[in-house]
Amino acid sequence: MQENYCYFNGTLLPFTEAKLALNDLGLWRGYGIFDYLRTYHGRPFKLAKHYARLERSAAAVGLELPLGLSAIEEITEELLYERAENATDVGFRWVLTGGYTDNGTNPSGPPNFFITTESLVKIATSDYTEGVKVITYEHLRELPEIKTTNYLSIYLNQSAMQAQNAKDVLYVKNGLISECTRTNFFLVKGNTLITPDTHILRGITRQIVLDIAPEVFAQVELRPLSLAELSEADEAFKVGTTNEVMPVVQIDDIRIGQGKPGTLTQKLMQVFQNLVHHS
Repeated sequence: MQENYCYFNGTLLPFTEAKLALNDLGLWRGYGIFDYLRTYHGRPFKLAKHYARLERSAAAVGLELPLGLSAIEEITEELLYERAENATDVGFRWVLTGGYTDNGTNPSGPPNFFITTESLVKIATSDYTEGVKVITYEHLRELPEIKTTNYLSIYLNQSAMQAQNAKDVLYVKNGLISECTRTNFFLVKGNTLITPDTHILRGITRQIVLDIAPEVFAQVELRPLSLAELSEADEAFKVGTTNEVMPVVQIDDIRIGQGKPGTLTQKLMQVFQNLVHHS
């Protein structure tokens, strides 16, 4: 089988040949950003929007992207061509680190930039048909509007998630909900869709959901969302590039609605699938 390829600092090469030295600031200090997108039917989905977010993330942490949008598009096409299973949809991970350091603090050269192609995470069908449980965690991400490589909070909660049969963590700070570890969070009350508007990542999938929401919901509210409102919710779901639209049926000990994916969430899931597969 043909070997999987990646892009690393100006070179397209087999994934197994790409080498990152140990004195990279992404490893030493967590100084790095990334973005992630996927393909549908072999074509990158919303690539320009993901690139714009990568640009914003880079600017926010003082890093300069070495490639423009057109170059990224060309490299993506080359990686798709080299992909062994090129009939299968894949994910692309773009990573930009602070580069190498001689003193453990300051960069000694340009940032390191690489692009990998990855098999999409396989999610159980039951997660969509039955919904998932999430648990709350008192936390607010540093620089929540950008995608840094620091996801330590996920690993701090692994044991708790396993013990409670939960699939994700919902961040809460001072009684206000922000987001899940890698997804945006939505609540449904009656025929109104509600989602937090501060201290969150402006997700690409989140924006798609907001764009199509009028096809399903009578009203959409972007506002602070309190933890106390969970007990009043009829439905809930989380959205992201990998998860797409995933129903949430329990949060800690609180059962959401009837404890199964709600009618409006299921309708939204169908509208979303129609969009990504037929646009």
